[in-house]
Amino acid sequence: MAGQPPDYPCHHPSGYDDRRSRSERERDYYNERDQPPSSSRTAAGGQLNAKQLSSHISNAGSADALLALFAAHSASLDHIHAANLWNKLGKQRVERRHEEQLERLALLADCSRVISDSLARDPSTWSVGNRRQLHQWQLWLSLERGADGQQHLLPASERQRCCDAMVATIARPSGLQRSVAAVLAAVGGPGFEEEYLEPHTGYSLDLAFPSSRIAIEVDGPSHFLLPDGRGVRKSNGPTLLKRRLLAAAGWKVISVPFYEWNRFATANERQTYLQGLLG
Repeated sequence: MAGQPPDYPCHHPSGYDDRRSRSERERDYYNERDQPPSSSRTAAGGQLNAKQLSSHISNAGSADALLALFAAHSASLDHIHAANLWNKLGKQRVERRHEEQLERLALLADCSRVISDSLARDPSTWSVGNRRQLHQWQLWLSLERGADGQQHLLPASERQRCCDAMVATIARPSGLQRSVAAVLAAVGGPGFEEEYLEPHTGYSLDLAFPSSRIAIEVDGPSHFLLPDGRGVRKSNGPTLLKRRLLAAAGWKVISVPFYEWNRFATANERQTYLQGLLG
């Protein structure tokens, strides 16, 4: 049928047998269709204008095709395109190999929605939660998007409001954190700080060596998703985002998961464990 990607093995006139999977053929079909002239295309396959990108998202029929569009055009996605991609992916079968791209798209789609909704209102009406998310969005723009991200930064006064909201939500140290701190004092000696406020990001670091920029995050149950079918625990979104932004700001982040820490019954075992993490 005209306008549809081929749903059968394609045989080239020369005898070449195209054995790409349906999703691969579909991805390539939508990446090639309705492209602008070659003079305006990049080596990666070309940048689409807003109308073309919307059309490609609408016509893409697999997770591979949608994520190929995201990979090729992530730098030019606005919040509408990001949300449309995310909504369409929710109807597709998504595999484990897509996890990293999904994480990036989720951040872009959700933060774009928050910033679009919030900036339409008077700044004095922004909730603490929205300011905190906006601060994380601003960090991502400034740390990872380079010159392209600078044009989307809020005015300095509003950035400070958002950073203040981030600082205001710092939690109290847990018993688990105090337990790790006590052992760290014996292993690492002086020089580390508890609940260190990282000045650039506004994040509170559980335990930190500021001079060497080493952060130790004590991750309790709230930092993880429920175990999967194999009993494996994976860090949740907020935890991954914090590690990522801290790493982008020049920190080495070491995680001490509660389930590993609780396996050790003696102080000596815990000291050996921490020494191994610190290298």
